[in-house]
Amino acid sequence: MIDLSKFPNLIPNKPVSLNEMKEVEESMNIILPNVYKELLKETNGFSVGGGLLIYGTEDIIERNETWEVKEYAEGYVSIGDDGGGNVFLMLQGEQEIEVISVDSGDMNPKNARKLASNLIDWINGGCTPKEQTAVDFESPDSCKILLIKAPDGGLKDLIKIKKVLGIEIPTSELLEGAKHPPSILSYKFPYGKAKKLVEKLGEIGDCLSLEGID
Repeated sequence: MIDLSKFPNLIPNKPVSLNEMKEVEESMNIILPNVYKELLKETNGFSVGGGLLIYGTEDIIERNETWEVKEYAEGYVSIGDDGGGNVFLMLQGEQEIEVISVDSGDMNPKNARKLASNLIDWINGGCTPKEQTAVDFESPDSCKILLIKAPDGGLKDLIKIKKVLGIEIPTSELLEGAKHPPSILSYKFPYGKAKKLVEKLGEIGDCLSLEGID
């Protein structure tokens, strides 16, 4: 539960609706962490002291494009920055809670430092600076493969996705999932293999998202 009492002078922004969150996810072709969505339900982003900024829906798309997150930190989403050159990243996926910090001139998660184990706990604590520790970065062994939007080529592209990934899923189920994204195409798939196959799909691969699992 989000508690903004540690920010006595903070004036919360208007909360965000689920539809607005979904529009952002569809526009960015990602799945936002649930803990970040919990924040948006309370306030559409906020700033502290004119420096630290947690993005709302009006900022997140533009800031992620500015930081070139998709190019340099694939699989992550930037949810804020400290106004001093450090960018806050979270892995994409509903269950992700950890926040890491990277230099805006680098943006490589391998060189990140752990900012908070849990976004909500960090916010509830007033976003106070903590000793940051180096992140032991490892790609997940397995992942879920999700269809996050319907491909432009319709059924033809869906069949190509099915063929390239080599997944056993009825075509009717694929079509239904495309009508109501996000939908899970595979609950457990080797991450490295999935990443290569998604890249092989080219632009069609933008319709897919990989969510790491332990």
